[in-house]
Amino acid sequence: MIRDITIVTAYFDIDRKNWKGFERSNNDYINYFKFWARIKNNLIVYTSKEFVEDILNIRKNFGLEKNTKVIVIDNVFKCDEKMYEKMKCVMENEILLNFHFPKEKKRLNAWNVNYNYITYLKTYFVNKAIEDYKIEGLVAWWDFGFNHGGELGILDPNDFDFKWKYNFTDKIHLFSTNYYKVLEKNRPIFDMVRAIDSYIVGGIVVAPVDLWKTFDELVRESMLSLLRCGLCETEELCFLMAYYEKPEIFNLHDVNYWYDGIKCFGAEHIKVKNEKLINKYYQIYKYRARVLWGYGYYKLSWKYYMKYIKIKIKGL
Repeated sequence: MIRDITIVTAYFDIDRKNWKGFERSNNDYINYFKFWARIKNNLIVYTSKEFVEDILNIRKNFGLEKNTKVIVIDNVFKCDEKMYEKMKCVMENEILLNFHFPKEKKRLNAWNVNYNYITYLKTYFVNKAIEDYKIEGLVAWWDFGFNHGGELGILDPNDFDFKWKYNFTDKIHLFSTNYYKVLEKNRPIFDMVRAIDSYIVGGIVVAPVDLWKTFDELVRESMLSLLRCGLCETEELCFLMAYYEKPEIFNLHDVNYWYDGIKCFGAEHIKVKNEKLINKYYQIYKYRARVLWGYGYYKLSWKYYMKYIKIKIKGL
């Protein structure tokens, strides 16, 4: 039997509009949400009070107010205050910043504790929704900024005008664009932190209600393990560590693109950009270029970077 999927998401202002090189305003995120907000599934949103009206009005305009719950969180940093303080302490240490490859120091994961903390809370909010609303069946986390308003591949907001269903098994469903690297298990976690690399798509996760608590516990322990070593990262690396810790409760799906967690699982009708321009090979070349540059192999790094640029511009 195909069960209903309840979608949980969250949005909080962490002052991203002032992050040089990574600027996105609150209005940007509201528009990102509007792009996919036609989806007819029951939707639960955790946010601060200033965004409640906008979120409800968007869903109301699509005739979906009865399928929508918006919950106010007065202070998101109190949701797991002890964890936030631990993360803050670790990330304020300049040694961690300098541990990253030079090029990676500018990335959000390397220096912004609020960003890492908010992404870490994804499993927390799903579990809160399950407890608050006695959800049954399947629950999916979707990023509030999913698809960045059409910038990341999915073209038409009208394609979200459907009820998403799929016969997911009773496991935690993760999606990986580097599936075989995950299976190899031969890369130390600290090296992934250093390169700010992860192989798991963090924007969408699906699981039955009875496994979300276990998943949250695994994610929390993964973050604590990193912090004990003086390291910190986003939820994507914690998801990977959770999978390594207890693979028998997961289904890891090999996907080519970040949106395939929907498109290949019940939403085949969704139209996307020319997939040649976002082919998996160019992602691999970009990764190799970044790692080689970090190790000082500049000529070889440049070779892979030019391959990446060529494919991105012209396709295969």
